[in-house]
Amino acid sequence: MAKATNTPGKISKINVRMYRAGTGDFFILQFKKGNTKSFNMMIDCGCIKGGKAAFKTNVEDLKAHTGGVIDLLVVTHQHADHINGFEKSADLFDQFTFKKVWFAWTEDEDDPIANDYRANHSELGMALNTAVTKLNGLVENKYYESLFLNEVHGNLMLEGKKHFINSLSDLNELNPLNGLGVGQVLPTMVELFTDYKVIKGNTEVEFLEPGDVKSNLAGAKGIRFYVLGPPRDRIYLNRTEKEGESFEQREEKSKVDFAFVSALAASDSVGSTSQLPFDTEYEAPVDENNIQKHYEEGEDWRKINYDWLYSAGSLAMRYERSINNTSLALAIQFEDSERVLLFPGDAEFGNWESWHEGLEWPVKINGQTVKKKAEYFLNNTVFYKVGHHLSQNGTAKGKGVDMMKSTDLAAMATLDFKKINDGWLNTMPNDLLGAELIRKTQGKLFFVGDRSKIFPNIKTNRVTIKKTHETALNKANKPFDGKSFIEYEVEG
Repeated sequence: MAKATNTPGKISKINVRMYRAGTGDFFILQFKKGNTKSFNMMIDCGCIKGGKAAFKTNVEDLKAHTGGVIDLLVVTHQHADHINGFEKSADLFDQFTFKKVWFAWTEDEDDPIANDYRANHSELGMALNTAVTKLNGLVENKYYESLFLNEVHGNLMLEGKKHFINSLSDLNELNPLNGLGVGQVLPTMVELFTDYKVIKGNTEVEFLEPGDVKSNLAGAKGIRFYVLGPPRDRIYLNRTEKEGESFEQREEKSKVDFAFVSALAASDSVGSTSQLPFDTEYEAPVDENNIQKHYEEGEDWRKINYDWLYSAGSLAMRYERSINNTSLALAIQFEDSERVLLFPGDAEFGNWESWHEGLEWPVKINGQTVKKKAEYFLNNTVFYKVGHHLSQNGTAKGKGVDMMKSTDLAAMATLDFKKINDGWLNTMPNDLLGAELIRKTQGKLFFVGDRSKIFPNIKTNRVTIKKTHETALNKANKPFDGKSFIEYEVEG
């Protein structure tokens, strides 16, 4: 990788502004020729707990910062913590001009594979939304109070069941079908963003797939955009982790309280038993005889009249993670210095892994076009938007952060304990990932939330952090100064 350069007429720096929207992504990248602004690139606008008022200040600042002109909007995926700001602030975004919008290929109505995948997502999302609605109805009608009334440890059972349902409800907040009527089908992203007043008559819409390269965008001379994901192969779209490639969870989940949070993460797929809330010797085969034996005999509370609803836990996690893997992942490169800004959305392991599976991108170096693999972009990454709010699932290890070699690396993480689902606190931040990023960035890891609340969950007894790096981290994450954003400038 060459040193940062400043070629006349080309983009020489990119200012990255991360808005304090809570746990959710909202970025504006301003490309500059010297000190002259020439291109505005927006990536997502969402927050898991964001109401209309929460976005108003940020969107107004965005308008002042950009003049209300967005040259390129990138929408990474459909989760609420990445797009609900567009809905909440549709009246404000109606005053903007969005020249170009990029979606992943998974949103293309003319792609039969995408249509099939979206139809599957729509069915799963509808089932999840229905299950959560019915489970909350059972709570409101005090069904579980009567179910566990005369049982030993009935109070513990009741609290565990409520915790399970609350966790499901939190996950369902990410569901784009949440709030729609029963039987309604998920609109396409183009339909949604037309309703949000983002896509208008003159807006150019493109659907990108891995291997694509975009360059020579008006106002962005000297910048190339490489599309890394999402993969087209369902094997990778459905793969969320792999032993030795994901960071180990921060703490072992308790087996008290019926381990409902752990049950939430368990998948029906082979090899997922490590996440079940009980030892495998107690796992019963799924067949009619066993179902009759275990659930049609014995105490009333063991007769599961709503067993199809209880499967919503694994359904929710599979649904959420499969959507994460549809994230549009981009490497943004200064063509002369080869320095890269990496924005992977909430890509989980399958998305990351797919970048390394037979894909090559044409890169012009010293006037010659050569083919480069994903490792090249990771080696040259000098800015990383941390995937999935610093969870263990959102950043690959061997095929991700281990390949980030630049001593100029900086990173931003959209994690804020003030606005976050309670169930996420068990995995965000992941201490091993956080410590590794602090080491790699030499402390240049920026949090959207309060460092004093987040950092203690990284500095656990499993990690060692240099004092100089901790000092640099504290300097990068100063106490709240009243600004609605944090920014960092990347030299080209």
